[in-house]
Amino acid sequence: MLKISWFKFVLLNSILITCLNFNLFIFVYEKIQNIWLTLTFIVMYFLLIHTIFSILFIKYLTKFFSIFFILSSLISIYFIHYYGVLIDSDMILNAMQTDVKEVKELLNWRLILLILGFLILTTFIVKLKIVNSNKFSTKIISISLALILFLGLFLPLTKTYIPFFRSYNEIRMYNTPFYQIYSLWRYYSKYVKAKEKFKTIENDAYIEDNTSKKLLILVVGETARAANYSLGDYTTNDTNAYTKKENVIFFNNVSSCGTATAISLPCMFSISKRANFSNSEFQENALDILQKLGVNTIWIDNNSGGCKGVCDRIKQTELYSYQYDENLLDSFKEKLKNLKNQNIIVLHLQGSHGPTYYKRYPKEFKKFLPTCDTNTLDKCSQEALVNTYDNTLLYTDFILSEIIALLKEKNDFQSSLIYISDHGESLGENGLYLHGMPYAFAPKYQTHVPLIFWSNDNNLIKLAQQYRNLKLSQDNLFSSLLGYFNVKSKVYESSYDLFSSQLRGGGE
Repeated sequence: MLKISWFKFVLLNSILITCLNFNLFIFVYEKIQNIWLTLTFIVMYFLLIHTIFSILFIKYLTKFFSIFFILSSLISIYFIHYYGVLIDSDMILNAMQTDVKEVKELLNWRLILLILGFLILTTFIVKLKIVNSNKFSTKIISISLALILFLGLFLPLTKTYIPFFRSYNEIRMYNTPFYQIYSLWRYYSKYVKAKEKFKTIENDAYIEDNTSKKLLILVVGETARAANYSLGDYTTNDTNAYTKKENVIFFNNVSSCGTATAISLPCMFSISKRANFSNSEFQENALDILQKLGVNTIWIDNNSGGCKGVCDRIKQTELYSYQYDENLLDSFKEKLKNLKNQNIIVLHLQGSHGPTYYKRYPKEFKKFLPTCDTNTLDKCSQEALVNTYDNTLLYTDFILSEIIALLKEKNDFQSSLIYISDHGESLGENGLYLHGMPYAFAPKYQTHVPLIFWSNDNNLIKLAQQYRNLKLSQDNLFSSLLGYFNVKSKVYESSYDLFSSQLRGGGE
């Protein structure tokens, strides 16, 4: 019986899986166009694989994991390379629904050779005797060395690799077999696992006075950080040159629910607070309640990620993919012509989404110079990067001023605007870029978000002025939306309502 040490077995598996990811490395080279950065990426990938395998390859499961990863990789690579098929949860669904006839049509000599090669390799692995597999010290040394080498390569190049991964999010689909394993889990969650029954969170709600004429515009920004708002303490660039001319209130101590849209957006509309919010929630949100109570509820979206489920049940939903957010105003103006007594219109912007900040605003808003007109952030100075980001904020500020101008014409309504961003952004501070850090470790730049309020109701403006320095969070939005329309319900909390004299600070 052939013998091999545990370390050598892990090492060989790491090398094999790395080599089988040639499609991934080709993709990286085609996009990054730099042989040294590509080679460095390959080495880093190997080190990560080796770390993962060193953790997973434990006694009695070592051979199982080896065979499982090799089989998953071979199947994935076959379809990626010969058919250009990227395997995700929907593709797995298609495969599960394939009949015998379709399977026969996929059979050819390449697939047969692949199966034979796998069977031979599996037989070889089964017959191997792995020695020294119980030595804990060997495992610790293996993991530690791989991680140290990985960090030594990655940390000096974060300014290059992090924006690259953000720009080419599809890179994860080439990561064999890990993305395919993740897709299998997604397939189970989406199509196999029994779905929870949709939860109605209230049945007692009513609007105290539905004859009053009210119009609330909620603008949800994207990737705007409060640190760069000249309505606050920021002095480098005047990013709020437009709204400064209006009687707006800037809440300067507001925290987000998450550091990515997928978390923050559904969380801010949820009855759940950040501390207990889960993305698996399947229940009514604030907009569902308002729509059910007869409030004219509209969602207009220009974010590439959509509404993350928030608007799924909203009858009047429009999803766009405009280059510039300003184009949403055409639809917005049309909606203002057909108002009911009580109305809420949500505008979801693409805002300041990076790393291609320079694509988020038209050339006439290229005010702060020099700019970083590339998604390769390491080619830009810190000044240029910040200027480009600030230009996106200025453009959003202009859009808000245009909305306010339109609301001023609606003086027969109690007309108000709330602007809040979903999360913030890192711009190179401490070597971090973009967003998405785990909340517990995220810098304040990613969690401190702007909240702006305007209204033609002086009483609301005076109330907001009193609260502008309170510690608040996106947890306040749910009850604030209900409170604006005087919704009475057991789920409403006046201590979280921006429009209530009982508001209390303390948000995360």
